[in-house]
Amino acid sequence: MALSLFWFTTLAAVAQNVPADEFVALHATAPQAGAAHRAPNTDTLSYWYGANYHTPFVLKPGTFQPADIQRNSLEYKHTDSWAMGYNLVDLNLAKSDMSEPASGGGDGATEAYLTLRSGFGLNQIFGTSALQFGPVRNVALEVGANLQTKNSEFAPSERTLYFGPNFEMKMPKGYFKVGLHLRKEWVHEGTLGKVANYDPNFNIEPSWLFPFSVGKVDLSYSGFADYNAPKGKDTFGTETVSEFLIRSAVSIDIGALIMKRAQLIELNGGLWYWHNEYGKPASQPGSTQTTPIMGLTFHLDGGRSARGK
Repeated sequence: MALSLFWFTTLAAVAQNVPADEFVALHATAPQAGAAHRAPNTDTLSYWYGANYHTPFVLKPGTFQPADIQRNSLEYKHTDSWAMGYNLVDLNLAKSDMSEPASGGGDGATEAYLTLRSGFGLNQIFGTSALQFGPVRNVALEVGANLQTKNSEFAPSERTLYFGPNFEMKMPKGYFKVGLHLRKEWVHEGTLGKVANYDPNFNIEPSWLFPFSVGKVDLSYSGFADYNAPKGKDTFGTETVSEFLIRSAVSIDIGALIMKRAQLIELNGGLWYWHNEYGKPASQPGSTQTTPIMGLTFHLDGGRSARGK
C-alpha cells in the first residue's frame, strides 16, 4: 500500500511540473489485482537482444532508408500485490550499436525506460462484488507514468501520465487485463531544443500471461500491447497519427527442465512490432519496425522446486 500511495503522490507532483528533460514511455505487463486473486510478488532480471530495431529518421548512411539497429537490453521488473491492488516497476536499459550513435559519436546510444503502474481494486475498496460481472473479475483504478532518457543526437526526453480503469478478466490460469487510459505526454527533444506539449489522448493497454505445457515442458505466452490515439502536432509541426505496438514472447522454463527448479531461469523468444512509432506516420523512414527478440529471464527469488508445482 505504501508503494501505491508513493507513486500516486509522485504522479501528482509530476503533473504540476510540466517542463520535462529526462523521461519517456515504456510498457510492461502488470500483476493481477484483488485480495481474492493476488499475484505473487516477483522480481526478475532479463537480458534481451534484437538485430533490426528502427527509430524514426535514424538512417543508413547516404540513404533515406531506416538503419537496422542492434540493441542489447537489461530489464528489471518488480510486481507486488496488496489487499487493495497492485504495483509495477519496470526499468529497461538499452544499448544500441553504432547504427544509432550517441550524440558526439564514439559509441552507440544508451536509453533508459521506466514504467510505473499502481492499481486500486474497486471491489476491494468499496467492499462489494458489483464490479465482478460476465468475463470481468475486477475493475481497478490505475495511475501510472512512462519515463525515458536517451543520449542520441535527437536526445528525446519525455514524461507520459496515465489514468483510467483497468479491467481484469476471469482466467483459469495467468491473467488478461485491459487498461483504458486518458494519457498526457510531454517531450523535450534536442534537435530544435523544444518541448512538445501534446494534446491529451486515449490509450488502450492490454497485458497478458498465459501459462501452458507441452509434455513435461512448462511454457508461457506473455506480453503487452498499446494503442495510442493521435496527440496533436510534434515539435516540427507535423500532425501525429494513431500508433500501435506489441511486445510478446513465448518463454520456456529451462530451470524446471534442466535443474528441476521451476521459475528460476526462462529462455524467451518473441517479437517487437511498432507501427507509426511515437505517432510518426509510417511513410516516414524508421516509423515502423518488426523485430524478432530473444533473451533470458532470471527470477531473483531463486525459483522453487519443480516437485512443488
